[in-house]
Amino acid sequence: MVKSISSSLMVLLLLMAAYYLSRPEIANQELAQAMLNNIWLPTAIMSLFTGALLASSGFLIQTSLDNDFASPSTLGIAAGALLGAVLTRVLLPEASLNLVWLGALIGGFLLSLAVLAVSQLIGGGKLPVVLIGMALGLSAGALSSLFMLYFENQTDGLFLWGSGQVLQTNTLVLEQTALPMLVCLLLSVVVLPKLALFLLGDTHAAALGLAIKPWRWTILLLAISQAALATSIVGMIGFVGLMAPHLTRLVLRLSKGANNIALQWFITIVIGAALVLAAEWCSRSLLFLGYRLPTGAFTALLGAPYFVFLLFQRSGKALAAVETQHLGLKPFIHASPTLVIGALSGLLVVSLYFCLAKPQDIGAVWINQRVLLAAFGGFGLACAGTLLQTLFKNPMASPDISGVSAVAVLLIACVLVYFPAANQLQLTLAALVGGSAVMALLSWGLKQQLSVSQLALFGIVITAFAGTATQILLTFGSSTASVTMMWLAGTTYGATFERIIPIASITTLSLLAIVPLLRQLDLMPLGEILPKTLGVALQKQRLLLLAISALLTAICVSSIGSISFVGLLAPHCARLLGLYRHKHLIPASGITGAILLIWADSLGRGLMAPNEIPAGLMVSVIGSIYFILLLLISYRKRT
Repeated sequence: MVKSISSSLMVLLLLMAAYYLSRPEIANQELAQAMLNNIWLPTAIMSLFTGALLASSGFLIQTSLDNDFASPSTLGIAAGALLGAVLTRVLLPEASLNLVWLGALIGGFLLSLAVLAVSQLIGGGKLPVVLIGMALGLSAGALSSLFMLYFENQTDGLFLWGSGQVLQTNTLVLEQTALPMLVCLLLSVVVLPKLALFLLGDTHAAALGLAIKPWRWTILLLAISQAALATSIVGMIGFVGLMAPHLTRLVLRLSKGANNIALQWFITIVIGAALVLAAEWCSRSLLFLGYRLPTGAFTALLGAPYFVFLLFQRSGKALAAVETQHLGLKPFIHASPTLVIGALSGLLVVSLYFCLAKPQDIGAVWINQRVLLAAFGGFGLACAGTLLQTLFKNPMASPDISGVSAVAVLLIACVLVYFPAANQLQLTLAALVGGSAVMALLSWGLKQQLSVSQLALFGIVITAFAGTATQILLTFGSSTASVTMMWLAGTTYGATFERIIPIASITTLSLLAIVPLLRQLDLMPLGEILPKTLGVALQKQRLLLLAISALLTAICVSSIGSISFVGLLAPHCARLLGLYRHKHLIPASGITGAILLIWADSLGRGLMAPNEIPAGLMVSVIGSIYFILLLLISYRKRT
């Protein structure tokens, strides 16, 4: 026990010494001392405080919920805090810094409570809680981006804060927040004796007289308060609350004090403080390049791979055994497939009639180009989502949820940084390379027998990792940032016939390539054994269909950017209409996706005219709500 404490403290002290000794050299001694007193020391102390709070929060959450995947990051606290801060600035432009902090605190608190409440409605479950947190976090992030886009003056500075910025420029913030952070942290000591009983399991804890639900909610409220407070002060520092408790278990695995709850908590906060200080040190180390990346970028780059590592561990695979593999919805319409597809086609025609501009209208050619680009983009993404859901036997698979779109955007950002004048073909090839790499990762995950929920988590973590890497590229390639932001938001603003022709051609050719494989697609959900008994080998067809899905995603992302949830929504809407055979499902999904994106783009142009809401943000808000409803209805149907 003493050895574990001394070792962890020694590592932290060495890290603090390295941070102090490696500070930038300044010839002027008075200036150097002023920077030490007003910048480096306050930043180091803030790093220690926030890291300890996030780690403590993660420890309390994981222990009370008995969920190794739960943490402040995965419960949506950071996204809620950012939305709260943004709304405070929008509604009260003259709000003081303390009021913005309060708004962030309330936002993180409310969103995390919503996550826990929805998880209780679906009857619990370890992975679904995380899925709900990440889905609501995506929705809150889309709303934050929307407000930051159209209230730029009021929200100035919040983008950097939202990325996690521990750097302090004076001692004022630390003086104002040190006491609340210390009190919030020490309150954990009060609940540790009760928390120790949760290690025995709910049954044994109840037998020992513990009121399970009241104490679980008390501990969770404290954990949420800790994480929300830290996030409201320094922004989103991701994955610290996830990694620190797991690293503590690794440290104590061979220790006799491994079951000592107080020892676990203390070492966890020491490790959390060390992680944030190390990330801040990495951030400061880039000053010689003329850039300073947000601290949160480094913790995300470390945390996302570690989260994937956890998925493939024994504890992660154990969760797959208790998660249902079927999350689909039952159709509420039983009609002829021909009639359904005909009705959808009629709705598409009506949508085009209302959304296409008349020849005499101002800017009619450009508006009509945008409508056509939205139609082909929605059709292609919906078809790609249908293929992914069938190939991975995962009703929550789609180009965006699975991380395909995010990595495609990352590769596009790389190309634009080094070749700002890249043409459409080069961008499409870059997106194809990124999409294919993710397809290979997902195929490997499927071979590792990951469950439906785990595959969804795998994709969401890939998306988080790629998004952070893209943010870093935006920082280093500021000359191309505005162009890359277009792909991040997802918009048809850059529509031209030069973009419409490639996406129309590739979508048409992809559909023609799928036609001979429709029978194999119908057999794939049955598994591997039954098709083999029928004399059908699916391996080659599966690779071909993966390539087609990657190609569709690549051309859509390179043309209209990262559009979320179309690939998820459209196939489920088609299934809700009673369509299952792929000769009906694929065209119905494509038409539904086209209709959805046409209206998202048209509403985005009209709701706040003359300002414009990117189609990607419109679809993100709608899609995340649908994603939650899908989880809610599906899990409630378990028997």
